[in-house]
Amino acid sequence: MGEKTTGFASPAQGYEEQAIDLNRLLIHNPPATYFVRLESSDMVPLGLPPGSLLIVDRSKDAVHNSLVLLRHEGRFLCRLMVKDKGKTLFLSGGTEIIPTDETEIIGTITASIKTYGTDF
Repeated sequence: MGEKTTGFASPAQGYEEQAIDLNRLLIHNPPATYFVRLESSDMVPLGLPPGSLLIVDRSKDAVHNSLVLLRHEGRFLCRLMVKDKGKTLFLSGGTEIIPTDETEIIGTITASIKTYGTDF
């Protein structure tokens, strides 16, 4: 006799073999993408604790409210870029940076990964 089934099929049916590919999900332009570990606590007010892994895309243009990696006064910093009335500012919760001629946007942060209780 044939096997009989009753009820509804599992919602997971057909997904058993699919693995999550973080490269496909998080990296849109591999040659222009790299990872940076956030060391400071400057971005905690914006939800990025020290130790966060930042995914930076050099090919993506920064726009208003983009998180960016920038070089300012010889330091690499993660900041929120805000454009207001023709001015560009870089914010980190409580402080703001007014760019100078030497300030350079290195890339746009497209994603971040927070780690809990582990050092990589």
